Amino acid sequence: MGRLLRYGVYGYTLFVAVICLMPMPHINEAPKHSDKLVHVITYVVFTLLWFTFFYILQAKTNDFKQSLIKSCGFALVYGIIIEALQALVTSSRSADFNDFLANLVGICAAVLVIYAFKSQFLKVKSKF
Repeated sequence: MGRLLRYGVYGYTLFVAVICLMPMPHINEAPKHSDKLVHVITYVVFTLLWFTFFYILQAKTNDFKQSLIKSCGFALVYGIIIEALQALVTSSRSADFNDFLANLVGICAAVLVIYAFKSQFLKVKSKF
């Protein structure tokens, strides 16, 4: 399970970068602000995966709080880097502060989910 989680986390992280940096010519045809919902969902999943990675796979060095801080911090920095790259290295995408805010909402929602399922995370961690 550890290897699957590791590959899943790395794969999802790469997937987010590719999707965020590739041209999306039809994005303007989507309903207004629907991309913000996509950002929220993407960063809920992103933060949950990285929390699980830090908490379960690096259990010897991270407790619950450290794992939460690391996963949220990483998600926040990653989102900022992706927005900066959209502005600097793509011609079809642009940085958007509202995207950053949507990412932040996703991170905060993930924190609520993590706390809501804290006992389940503790059970899973005890098996590793």
